[in-house]
Amino acid sequence: MARVRRRELRQQVLEALRNYLGAPGDEPFVPADAHHAADLADVMWMDLEPEEARKVFHSLELKAAAEVLAEAEDKFQALLLEGADPEFVGKLLSELSYDDGADLLEELPEELRLEVMCFVNPEDAAELRHLSEYDPHSAGGMMTTEFLTAGMSESVGDILRRIKRDEGESESIHAVYVVDEVGTLQGVVSTRELLEASIHDQVANIMIPDVIKARVDEDREDVAHRILHYNLDLIPVVDPRGVIVGVATADDALEVLEEEGSEDALLLAGAHGGSGAGEPLLTMVGHRAPMLAIPVVAGLLMSKFMGYFQDPNVAVGQFQVFVPYVPLVLALSGNVGMQTSAVMVRGFAVGQIVHGRRLGVFLSEIKVGFALGLICSAFAGPAMGLLLGNMLHGLTLGFAVMIAMGWSATASSCIALGSEAVGLDPALVSGPLMMAVSDLSAVVLFLGMASALIT
Repeated sequence: MARVRRRELRQQVLEALRNYLGAPGDEPFVPADAHHAADLADVMWMDLEPEEARKVFHSLELKAAAEVLAEAEDKFQALLLEGADPEFVGKLLSELSYDDGADLLEELPEELRLEVMCFVNPEDAAELRHLSEYDPHSAGGMMTTEFLTAGMSESVGDILRRIKRDEGESESIHAVYVVDEVGTLQGVVSTRELLEASIHDQVANIMIPDVIKARVDEDREDVAHRILHYNLDLIPVVDPRGVIVGVATADDALEVLEEEGSEDALLLAGAHGGSGAGEPLLTMVGHRAPMLAIPVVAGLLMSKFMGYFQDPNVAVGQFQVFVPYVPLVLALSGNVGMQTSAVMVRGFAVGQIVHGRRLGVFLSEIKVGFALGLICSAFAGPAMGLLLGNMLHGLTLGFAVMIAMGWSATASSCIALGSEAVGLDPALVSGPLMMAVSDLSAVVLFLGMASALIT
């Protein structure tokens, strides 16, 4: 039902945009109240030509344009601002939150970025430069500096008055962070707790001193998982001294997890992590071609090995009848290897595979691989025996299939665990490399074991 509703909303937005683009004159586009900025950004990105999208974007009032920009994909942001006047971009930055503004600056060419900063007021410019100094993949790169703090000696009444005067400047008013004289984080108090307490109470007496926090240099994916694990609306980010320098919110965490999940899925498939639909032809080819070098090399080695079994002049020539079953082995071992890699990569991504559990997960995946091999060989072995006219040979080949599948799961687990241990992204290594190692070793095992057992 929700999916149908969303399709209806997208269709309404698309019709409104088409009607605007088809109308004469240069009147501004005024979105209906039901047209959310996220739907506008989505439809403009997926359904309009770049020129049409830019025309709609530049016709929006400043606040609406900033909302669409905040919801847009990074690549779409760059497209919308292509050829834009630096003063206009500077005004947009003033409407965005600091974290969204810092992310937008990262997408701009350096020359345009310098020009744009000239049209941002000094206070906002200082905050944006401060955030831009952090690694985009760290907690500092995902945080915002718009949050509420209170001194240890402040009363509840003083804090409530400050919340009322906030006027939406802070990212969230659900939590107030209590700090000492130098800004070191001492505790946290929720708005609910403030409302339930007496206005004369000191915040130090009602705060929670044990605060779940993140260091500014931590990986943003780890921070996102912490927010998800503890079901937090936001998490404070502190520097090495313990001074609070920002907060990361739940919506920031969702964006990070979505981006990291998409990247892992693309890497597992052998594509560049930044690939996307609708890219120029040469860009798409460039994103996907490099990883194909690995299976090309593995395929050539496999062909050389298989040629040995097809040569009637060598001792194993009598076993060339088994070669037609190699595609079966490749399909089964490749699927088991891909399943194992997907489970391992996801386990690392969501924090299921941690120190102390790795050996258990490794052994479990090996057991699963051999169990699946046993099930498949129970069906494939007798079938191959019937096709060959020799049941013993068929059952032998079935056993070789089971070993090949079990080994594929073992190799895939080793590749994922090994790459993570040396600091590489398991998704990057577990894609084409896993398939190449799995296919090559499975064929070698299958033909080698079949030959050895039937001799």
